Formats: sequence, C-alpha cells, structure tokens
Amino acid sequence: MSKRIPIIIGILLIIIAVWLLITPTRSVRSLIERLDNLGYDLQLRTRVLTDKTIPKTPVAIVDIDDRSLNVEGRWPWPRSKLAALVDKLKAEGAAVIAFDIFFSEKENNIADTIINKLKANNLLTNNIDITLQKSATLFDEDSIFAKSLSENASVLALGFLPRSQKQNQLPPPLLSLNKHEEEQLDIIHAAGYISNIAILQNAAKGGGFINIFADTDGIIRRSPLLIAYQNNVYPALALQAVMLFLGEPISLITPTYGDEKKLEGIKLGNRIIPTDEHGQVLIPFVGRSYTFTYYSATDILKGHIPKDALLGKILFIGTSATGLGDLQATSIQNPFPGVEIQATLVHGMLENNFSYKPAWTLGANIFLTAFLGLIAAFIFPYLGPRTLSIIIIFFPPLLLFINNWIWQKTGLILSFLVPVILWLIIATFNIIYGYLFETRKREQLKTMFGQYVPEKHIDEMLKTNSDFGLHGEDREMSVLFADIRNFTSISESLTAAQLVDMLNTFFTPMTEIIFKHRGTIDKYIGDLIMAFWGAPLKDKNHARHAIESALEMQNKVKVMQPILEKNGWSNLQIGIGINSGIMSVGDMGSRYRRNYTVLGDSVNLASRVEALTKFYGVDIIVTENTRQNQSKFIFRKLDQVRVKGKKTGVSLYEVVCLQTSLTNTMREELDIYHRALDFYFSKQWDDALVLMTQLNQTYPDKKIYSIYLHRINDFKQHPPGEDWDGIFVHTEK
Repeated sequence: MSKRIPIIIGILLIIIAVWLLITPTRSVRSLIERLDNLGYDLQLRTRVLTDKTIPKTPVAIVDIDDRSLNVEGRWPWPRSKLAALVDKLKAEGAAVIAFDIFFSEKENNIADTIINKLKANNLLTNNIDITLQKSATLFDEDSIFAKSLSENASVLALGFLPRSQKQNQLPPPLLSLNKHEEEQLDIIHAAGYISNIAILQNAAKGGGFINIFADTDGIIRRSPLLIAYQNNVYPALALQAVMLFLGEPISLITPTYGDEKKLEGIKLGNRIIPTDEHGQVLIPFVGRSYTFTYYSATDILKGHIPKDALLGKILFIGTSATGLGDLQATSIQNPFPGVEIQATLVHGMLENNFSYKPAWTLGANIFLTAFLGLIAAFIFPYLGPRTLSIIIIFFPPLLLFINNWIWQKTGLILSFLVPVILWLIIATFNIIYGYLFETRKREQLKTMFGQYVPEKHIDEMLKTNSDFGLHGEDREMSVLFADIRNFTSISESLTAAQLVDMLNTFFTPMTEIIFKHRGTIDKYIGDLIMAFWGAPLKDKNHARHAIESALEMQNKVKVMQPILEKNGWSNLQIGIGINSGIMSVGDMGSRYRRNYTVLGDSVNLASRVEALTKFYGVDIIVTENTRQNQSKFIFRKLDQVRVKGKKTGVSLYEVVCLQTSLTNTMREELDIYHRALDFYFSKQWDDALVLMTQLNQTYPDKKIYSIYLHRINDFKQHPPGEDWDGIFVHTEK
C-alpha cells in the first residue's frame, strides 16, 4: 500500500488540529473550550467517583432542611432562632461559622408592628404604647442575632452584581489595588453588590461573596476567590472562612512578565492556592453531593448530635429545603448543593490540593497534539486494521490514565481530548484507506496474478509493499519445465476435443501441485507446463519447493493412470527439468497482451535439461545449482554436460526420492553407481566397466547404465586426450 497519501493526510490533519487550538475565531474557541471542559469532566469523574475514600476534614454543613422547617417552623426563621443556632454551635466548639445566606433586610420588631396596628385601628392607649415601647428591645431580632455573631468567629455572605446597584454596606476589603495594578490585573470586576444590614455585618468577623459563574455550557467548574469592586479586592466566603480559621497573612502572587503583572495565585501563610488570571480556581471536588457531613439544624437546636462532633470545625450554614435549596449544575453532579461548593473550596484550601491550568498549558497541549499526531501520521499507515482497531479501543483510556497520573502527582491538568480525537481520526482514516486500497489492490493482483498463483498467495502479497517485479528485476529463482513424452504420437490418435479434454485433465492436478508448493504458473505451451518459484513472492526455499513439486507431480501421474486408461488415453509419462539461478522476472509484453514471466540463461538451461530426461531415461533432472544444500532428497549424478548454446559444462542430477523413502536396495545401487562414475571420470575404464556391467545386468530397464557402458567401450577403443574433462557435449536441444 502506498504510504505517501495517508502520511500527507495525517500531516494535514495535524495542521488543522493545531490551527483549531490557536485560532482566535470565537466559534472555534467555543468548540475547543467545550472539548477541554468535556475532557476535564471525564477525568474529574473518573478520578473522584472511583475514589471511595471519605475525606477527613474539619469542614461540615449545618443544613436548614425540610425536617428543620417542619419542626422549627416555616422560613424565614426569626433571627433570634438563628442566634440560638449560633450559640449552640459555639457551645459545641465550632471554630468558624459561615452563613451561606443573605440578611439584606431588617427584620420587623413585633412591638413596633403591634403599635402600628393598634394605632391604625384607634386602639392604642397611652399605657399600652409606653409598655410596648419599653419592651421593644426584647423583640429586636437583629440586635439579638448581631450579639451572637459578635461573640463568635462568624462570616456572612454577600453577593456582587453586574449592574450598578448598592444595597447595605460592604465589609472591609481584603486589599486595595493601586491604579497600575487595577489596570493590569484581570480580576473579575463587579458593578454593584448586595450585602447584609449594617448591624449584622459590623457584628460579624468578616464577609465573603458567594458568586459562582458557570462556563458557556452552563456547568460550574470554577469558582472565583477574588472579586474587585472599584479599587478594592474582596474574598470569597470560603476564603474568608479559612482566613479566619488559620489567622495567617494573605497576599497575591503577581509575577511580572515584561511590563505587566499577572495574577497566578494566592499565598495564605505557607499555602499556595493556584488561580487563573481572573482569580478563579477549579473547584477541588472530592465526591458527589453529601460527601461532607451534614447536620440538620433542628438536631443542633435540640442537642441531638454526638458530643464533640462540631469541635474545632468550620461550619457552613445553608439550606437544602424544597424550594429554598441552592442547587447548581456542576461537572461532578447535577444538581449539587451550593453550600457544599463552599465547603469543598475550604477543604481544598486546607489540604492545599487545588488543580491548576497555567497559561503555558496551551503550548503544552499544542506540543502534545503535534507530537502524538506525528507518531500517528508516520506509523499508522504501516499498521494493519486489527492493530489500528486495538489502538482505537485502548488509546483513549490509556491517555486518560496517564493524564490522571500527572494530575494526581502534580495537580496539572492537560487537555487530552483533541489529541485523542486526532489519533482516532488518523487511525480511522488509515483503516478506511487501507481497506479501500487493499480492495483495489486485490482486484489488480487478481487480474494480473489470478491465473498464475493461488488465492492464498494473493492474500500474502497484499501484506507486502513490493511491486512484485512488475517493472522487471533480477532474482535468484528456480524454474521448472514439465513435458509429456511422445505427445506427438499420442495426439495423432485423438480428436481435437479428446486432446483438449486430456490436457485439461492433466494440467489441472499438475497446477494444483505447483500452487500447493508456492509455485507460479508461467504458461502452458501445448503439452508443456512452465512454472517458477521465487516470484511474485520471494521464497528462500525456491529450489526445495520446486523439487517437492516435481516428485509429487510424478507420483500424481502414476495415480492418474487408471483414469487415463478408463478414458481410452495412452499411458502418459512426463519429464521434468529444473534449474536455479539468476533470472529476470516481470510483467512483459505489449499493450495488447502481457505476461508475467521469467527470462534468462538460467531459464533456457532448465528447458534444455528437461529435454535430456528422455535421453537419460529418468523422470526428473536438476542442475547442480538446484541440488546444492538439498539434504532432504536423494540424488543420482547423471553426467557433466555442455548443452547446445552453452560454453561451460554443468553437472546434472536425477532426483531419486525423498531421504525418508530411501531403501537399502536403492542405497546399495547408488553406492555402486557412484563408485563406477568415479572410475569413469578418473579414466579407470576396466573398473568402471565391471561395475556398470553389474548394474546393467541387475537393472536392465535403466537406460543410464547402458549409456555409460557404450561410452566406456568407446573410450577403451578410442581413449580421450589428456585434456579430457569428462564433459559430454549434447549437440541437440
């Protein structure tokens, strides 16, 4: 399969992916942000929801739940009841009490309400008026609540607004910004606020905002710890509670880059809280809702909680009552109690386990995308569909695991969905491209090689990247010629139809045998079959496979004799010649007709060798090149010859049988024969004559012995010259 196209497409996909990461186009940025958020949500849920460990934390939640309303009365409760709740919490040893509730309006005094009602109905007398005026302080709920707040480490909630509206007064700011800092720091700015009434806010030890802003998809993942109003910076409710709990100094981490300051975090004592440039943190969720301990407000008021359960704790007072609950859609769960978000932030600050995505993560994500993309672009084209399918299945969870490991060890969050999607796209493209290319290639190979090689060879060819010598190349191969003996006389006794039928009956099993032993059919020439080994698929054992085919072909002809006789055909015999050597192989011919074939002197020699089978009276002749290193077979050296058209001599061998089929009788015969042959080539004519005569008398049907007897007698009468090299010259093809 050509690798250039999928590699180029892979590189183009990488360029597109990197462009998507860096382009300022709003719609694209929104898409990438959604992908980042989706990846973060997946990692967060995988990490948090698989960790069943209950966090040990000094944070708990006092819940004004439905049961509390049923027992204590409808909401809003009198502030004297809230004061009683605060006093109970103090008595139980609470360290900090934070209200996730606004108190932006004064509560009516019952005495003033009665006075106004009686006055409106002309029922107010002077004595009643004096009595109610004197007792008004007893019903001043705000003062009662303020007294409790002042006697405890209490924090009240406030809210900042995007519109110019002011209600009540703000608590003291965390710090003030000079004009230069106000211009450079990109802290979220508010246009207005809603705070608590002055008597309560002044009584509390501090105040903090509870604003949380959802991402563009409506999901809450981050929470601001700082918001600027005018030139002052105010803390979140959770941050204010931790400051009160720890009593440690706080400052902003604002390194200078060039001429500009950038907000990167908050330093609280020895703790570093990483923030983005807007002063926001990723909420360090530790589990689903109600992971933190909840105490029902009515149980605290009634004293129905375990002893020391609240000792030294930071307590957030909020409500989950139906119709009052502050429920949010978060990345960990929807809905999720807003008060528990505050508790989660406090837990994260105390444990110092905030995750972070610094500004340089964009560069890291670009590098990760490009690096993984290049691996995919250059490696995937060389992988099969099965491997690519395994990658598609296992790569995303593997990258998720690695990302989670980095997150767990460092707190650093990297986006992984873009590189995952890029890998999946490149892998899917390569699977589709490979399938389409393989289908097209299969058809091409079937068209070209279907008549030469078996189907399983085409399947193997599809797995390689070779052109199979279509444009011509030289290879070391083996070529076989198999010819029916006396075919001319046989064909004279048959009609044309009978002749075709006979040849088809003969060629079919012969071809099956050649295919079985990895051979390629070159052509059928009349009664002759030409086949070769080593192309189109390379075969280092081409000589062995050719010999195995020849032996099986001869055995098959013997098995076929009853079928041939049944059809009235004469007894068929074939001669087979094999040679091995360098040959030219390729798709040759004209634009009208082409043929995948082999050419060269080695091919011509095999043809000459096949013709000599009749001369020597043997079934299979191979050259010395084919015989070399073939220990699986038994060979008989026939002769050293120089065939017509060749200047050099070559040794010829008869393939007798497989090594495993050799009998003692055959071994004894071959030993005598080769000793006689040694005498012959060393010109010891008498010794050679004795042994050859013995063999000829024992095996009179074997022509080779009579051939050598004739030569020996001739050489005895006409001895060869001193330069005789034992080569016999064949002058006929």
